[in-house]
Order: sequence, then C-alpha cells, then structure tokens
Amino acid sequence: MSSEQTAPDNGIAGRMAFPAGGTRRLELSVMNYIGGVSALIISGFALYRYQDGDLPGAATNVVIVSMLAFTLMLGRSRRFAPYALSLFGLTISASALLSALLVSSNGLLWAFLVIWINCLVLPRTQAVGLNGLVIVVLAAHMRLFDSPLEQVSWVTVAVLMAGFGLVVTDQLREQRRMLAEQATQDPLTGVGNRRLMQQHLEATIAERRRSADFESTVMVIDLDLFKQINDNYGHEAGDQVLERFAASVRAALRLEDGLYRMGGEEFVVLLRGMSAATAATTLPELHRRLSGGVPGPEGPIRFSAGAAILKSGEDWSRWLARADNALYEAKQCGRDRLVIADLEFTPAR
Repeated sequence: MSSEQTAPDNGIAGRMAFPAGGTRRLELSVMNYIGGVSALIISGFALYRYQDGDLPGAATNVVIVSMLAFTLMLGRSRRFAPYALSLFGLTISASALLSALLVSSNGLLWAFLVIWINCLVLPRTQAVGLNGLVIVVLAAHMRLFDSPLEQVSWVTVAVLMAGFGLVVTDQLREQRRMLAEQATQDPLTGVGNRRLMQQHLEATIAERRRSADFESTVMVIDLDLFKQINDNYGHEAGDQVLERFAASVRAALRLEDGLYRMGGEEFVVLLRGMSAATAATTLPELHRRLSGGVPGPEGPIRFSAGAAILKSGEDWSRWLARADNALYEAKQCGRDRLVIADLEFTPAR
C-alpha cells in the first residue's frame, strides 16, 4: 500500500471504521424505561386534572405525553437513536419546566429526576447545557418557593446532583469502554480478537448487500516455523515476536482496515473496499514488504498468506474459509508466499 493509504492506529486496527452497535444500549434502556413509565403516570395526571376541571393542566400533560411517545418511537430506529436520545433530554427538560411553571410547584421534585437522567443519557455538553437551563429557569421564579432559604436549598441540591451525576456517568462510561475493549481485543498484541473479526466481517457483508459495487478482501496470515521459536527460545520470545509482527502489519494498513488475531501465530486482515484487481497488485507488494521485516531470535520472521475477495451471497465463515484454504495452498507450495483464491496465478515470493 502507498504511504497515502496507510495510517498508524494506536488502538484496534479498523475499529473506527465500524459503528459500535451496543454503545448506546444503556442510554436507550434508560430512555425507554423512564419515558414509558413517565408517559403512563403523566397520562393518569392528565385524566385526573381533566375530571377535576383543570383543563390547562390536563392539556400540558397531554403535550408532554405526546412528546415522550414520539421520542420513544424515534428511538426504535437504530439510525435515529442518537437524535432520539437528544430529543428525549430536551423533552424531559421542557416537561419539568412546564410542570413546575404551568401546573404546580411539584415540578421542582421532578426536576431532580430530570437532572439525573440527562447525565445518564446525554453527552456531557448537552447534559450540562440542559441541566443548567432547568436550574436557572426554575430558580428565577421565586413564586415556586416558600422562602429565599428554600430557593437557595433547592438550587444547591440541584447543582450538587448535576455535578455528582456527571462524575458517576463519566466513570460508568469509562468502565463500559474498558469492558467493551477487553471483550474485543487480543490482550497480547492489542489487535482485534475473533469476536470483533466476526462483527466486522458481518458488517462488511451487510455493506456489500446494500451496494453491489462494494468489494472487500480478507487475508489470513500464518507465521512460518513459529513453533520452533517457542520450542527453542520459550514462549516469552514468541510473544515478543507476535507483538512486533502485529505492530508492523497494523502500521501498514489503512485506518478503515481491520487486523485480528485468530489465535497462536495466525492473524486475519480485513481490507475493506479492496477489489480483486487491486488485491492482485497490492497484496503481493504488501507481502514482500512485511515478510522478513520483523527480526526474530533465529532471523527475520516470514509468513505465508491466503486471501479471498468477497463473493455476492457469501457469509463470513465461507469467505474466511476460502482465504484459509488459500493459506493452506501457500504453505503447501513452500511457505513465505501469498495465494489469492480464485485468481488464475499465484504471486511469486
């Protein structure tokens, strides 16, 4: 690959090229639970106020329920989920203000819950902005409080809750990020593991289904004679070789590509958007550049590789199996070479 195509990546290669499907599950769960329960409770308030003759209060409750219902429906779409979360924060913040200013001062109590939920479901900037707006607007209306002391006390508690909510949420999100990384990262080399590889291969196949012109290539790499290193120099020396090799491959890939360790000395490279024609010219050059480029205790580390271009209607396991069969052919032909499946030639060493 040319220097314009390559980019170093300090994390899992290819991670940024794919959406992390589960990163908003907690936020959406909070939105669905709180939004659904709140809609039911506020609907009861609306009915009660209507029967009691409080038509403005009932109308306010109906507006709030309608806003919540629309937000929850929007959140059911993966595409619009981030917008639904932002709209939910705006909705519950507006609802707290409407409830306190137009219905009763009981809305001050609901505001505490709204402040906490905003911290849970919104990005930090949005949470700070909406919570600050709620606190300032409600604190400015003296008629909501029985005395200045009650006003100061409410503001103090609201500010402390907003700050505490941000601290707890930041810690929670960092822990979730670390857990997600550990679940998809090879602990030795820092590249993706088999689980992340499957996710990315499936995402690539889904992209191919949406666009027939979108081609991609997968390459399976196996270090030649690696067992001898472990047997002669110990597993620590072997681990060092694997770390250095993974770093060299990762540095040669584009940001949108993926690198994964299948186990032992076997790696998988996902080359998104790489057509058969590009693979036929680029991969042999990549193999020549990388094979022998990492030093080992017995000399340069060389590897065999097999590649396969994604076919229409193919699932990830079949796609990977064709690349693995090409790797087996490369091993049978004498190692330190690349074989691309279904091409009419075998690139020379």
